[in-house]
Amino acid sequence: MMDNFSYLSIGSNSGDRINNIKHLFKEFENSDVNVISASSIYESEPLNSLSNKNFYNLVIKVETTLDLLNFFSFTKSIELKIGREVKNNPDIPRVIDIDILVFNNDIYNSEFLIVPHSRIHERKFVLLPWAEISDKYILPRYNKSVNYLLNNVKDTSKICKLETTL
Repeated sequence: MMDNFSYLSIGSNSGDRINNIKHLFKEFENSDVNVISASSIYESEPLNSLSNKNFYNLVIKVETTLDLLNFFSFTKSIELKIGREVKNNPDIPRVIDIDILVFNNDIYNSEFLIVPHSRIHERKFVLLPWAEISDKYILPRYNKSVNYLLNNVKDTSKICKLETTL
């Protein structure tokens, strides 16, 4: 039985972006994580990246038996397994990037992890796909729905829905 739920933001702007995302889903298949729903894939410009290659982004809802810290470790291990390089520069291209947006309705703050994610309200590339699968979800700490945050985001970057499916 899966006790916990989480929404994850997934991004890739290095290598074969679609296959990177497919690889992520394969990693979930034989784990303590069950994918419940997934948005379409959206293409967005990198915010401050050293890469000129656009991101492919989506949001997924998962259930897991793992607690928050073990789940965080699990997502980081998948990033490494798929080929993400660990560097202290957040602007480098990423084979895969997994951000925990929320975990249950918990609020958690540490040096390495903040839940809900601290920049959700600034990121159209997160809010647009998230609204596709759960627009009425009320975010802890913000006490606003995903749809409300999307309609009030200041991010004016261009985001296009891809016609591809996983």
